[in-house]
Amino acid sequence: MKENHKEDIKENINILEQQINNKKETQQILTKEINKKLFENIIIAIIAMIYFYLINLGSSNIETNVFIVDLKVFSVALIIFTIILFEYSYKKDDGNICIHGLEVLVLSIITLFFVYGYILYFDQFNIMVATTAFVFAIYYLVKCIILYVKMRKNYLKNLNDINEIIKKK
Repeated sequence: MKENHKEDIKENINILEQQINNKKETQQILTKEINKKLFENIIIAIIAMIYFYLINLGSSNIETNVFIVDLKVFSVALIIFTIILFEYSYKKDDGNICIHGLEVLVLSIITLFFVYGYILYFDQFNIMVATTAFVFAIYYLVKCIILYVKMRKNYLKNLNDINEIIKKK
């Protein structure tokens, strides 16, 4: 009888060890997912900042007529890229890609407004571009914070054993 009890205890210990290992693996997978999404958004923010920097640089170094044409071409290229992102997100049924498509759409609309901002407010154009870049940076910073908090909260909610205990009873 004591041997059966010892075997039961060993089985329970093995089961608990497996559950702990599974939770550790789940934690590592979720941490990788969180880091992947944050890294993805940080890369997009960096690309947007480089884009605004190049527009600012171009406004100083390129002739007015050529620069206006460049802005129009960039705007159309971004709109085409937005359509591609929307189609891809529709095929994959991925809301995350759709959100990136919306962000690129906003960027293309802003680029189109830059054409008229450059024509009407030539002397203040660099300030407009810098302000827009600053707003984009704040947007991506807030987005990364919200994503991190939301994903971390979901992770901690799933980590909670109370739901499993209630289901067992």
